[in-house]
Amino acid sequence: MAATTLAPVGLGVAALGGARARPGRVAAPRARGVAALGATRGDDGMMGARATALALRGRIAGPSLPAARGRRGAVVARAVTGPRETRLGSILTSLPQRVDLYFKVRRGRKLLWKAIFAFTGFYTANVLSLTFGVLGINDVVAGAFCVAFSEIVTRAYYKKLQPGKYWDFLNWFKLGLMYALTADAFKLGS
Repeated sequence: MAATTLAPVGLGVAALGGARARPGRVAAPRARGVAALGATRGDDGMMGARATALALRGRIAGPSLPAARGRRGAVVARAVTGPRETRLGSILTSLPQRVDLYFKVRRGRKLLWKAIFAFTGFYTANVLSLTFGVLGINDVVAGAFCVAFSEIVTRAYYKKLQPGKYWDFLNWFKLGLMYALTADAFKLGS
């Protein structure tokens, strides 16, 4: 039976005593690459262990570990620089297209969201009138805020030839807010 000697990870052939590593050369890129990164990864775009080992040896330059030859053939790993889009970044940049697609798939969704914004405005007005009315502080400030908000949204909405869906939703929020404040005024005045 032949005796087998295993080299510790990262030391490579130099630890076996069979061959000497030249100065300025990486000792065992294969052992370091395979052992450090483990088995092949899933479909998330990362390189597998074999591709990583090849990249460390300088045979290929993969997307996550670009390699180049340095002095006397040594493998030099360089950091990837430049704009790389993350998952969160790709979600945020594609969000307007996703929202447009959401409303184009079914036409009734826009009407549903208009109703949701109107009811949210109604609820907000009830919260404002109950909170500031019961406490009796800053009534004038809350009223001025509601009037200013209503005027700004009305002016911006009706100034546009074709307001977008965001302005449409904000206008429905304003309509719910004004309806609830008017209803409260009739309740308190009677």
